[in-house]
Amino acid sequence: MKRALIVLGLLLIFAAVLQSAAPELTIVSYGSGAYQESHKRAFVEPFGRQTSTKMTSLSWGAEYGHLQEMVRSGRVPWNVVEVTAAQYARGVGEKLFAPLTSTVPTSTYQPIPGSPAPTQFGVPNVYWSTVLAYRSDAVKKPRSWSNFWDTKNFPGPRALYDSPRGTLEFALLADGVPRDRLYPLDVNRAFRKLNQIRPSVRLWWQDGTEPVNALLTGRVVMTPAWSGRIFASPQARKELRYSWDGAAHELDYWVIPKGAANVPLATRFIHFASMPAPMAVQASSTAYGPANNLALAQVPKNILPELPTAPSNWRISFVVDSAWWAAHEQEVQERWTVWRSGS
Repeated sequence: MKRALIVLGLLLIFAAVLQSAAPELTIVSYGSGAYQESHKRAFVEPFGRQTSTKMTSLSWGAEYGHLQEMVRSGRVPWNVVEVTAAQYARGVGEKLFAPLTSTVPTSTYQPIPGSPAPTQFGVPNVYWSTVLAYRSDAVKKPRSWSNFWDTKNFPGPRALYDSPRGTLEFALLADGVPRDRLYPLDVNRAFRKLNQIRPSVRLWWQDGTEPVNALLTGRVVMTPAWSGRIFASPQARKELRYSWDGAAHELDYWVIPKGAANVPLATRFIHFASMPAPMAVQASSTAYGPANNLALAQVPKNILPELPTAPSNWRISFVVDSAWWAAHEQEVQERWTVWRSGS
């Protein structure tokens, strides 16, 4: 009996040691709610089961300064982070990212036409879109951002994203600038146009659930919104409508912050999350467009028309110029903050 208790005790100790030695990864998605849940279902949980890794899923609002400070301080609790294309370009220049320990195989990853290829510092993940969303029972069908600014013929309260990125582009489109001549942005012209719509803005949203809820509750009749957040809500899909004309597409990247632990395992996660099957699962949940062309063949046919990369949608929209924003985001954000405060 005594020997059996000793053996049992040793087994428990051994099990505890094994558990404490299990690898861990913290994966950070750009956005919470339904988007983060899609990451957990498609990438985080399956990878954890496959590799016996303890996985933690977090979200962030892409606050670049926070990532910058984290890396420079040498205290990096995150292993893999989803960043915007502008942040990727800036982060590579500032040496904020660790190189992946191996390259993504071309047999499992082919960029969609016009999309950048994976590099040693990051892998393009998904195109997400900001569209013009509206209540069809409260306003006649708006087709463009000029309609959004036309409060006489399209009356009712509006909402806007509390960020200059994308919002400045919408203002310029409303002011008659063609999509293919947006960049370099005429920032002064954009702010002059924003002054016109400011009195009609009832909500400055920061989280993607806010504009959808504001439309559903009738607080506003029109707003820019992330198309995937509408798709993820059965009620929103039933009650709301949106236009792809002048929609803004943005590309996100998977990166590993410099100083993060378990870089080889983090690289394996990025490889897994960049394969066609998991990417198709995520696209089916959010209707965002995988940057991997091979994933599109595995997306259900009824979902394909909802993707930003569907030809009919891609043709009348634009991709946010990440290089321009990487060079100007800090100064434009400072001006936006002053403008928003009313100073």
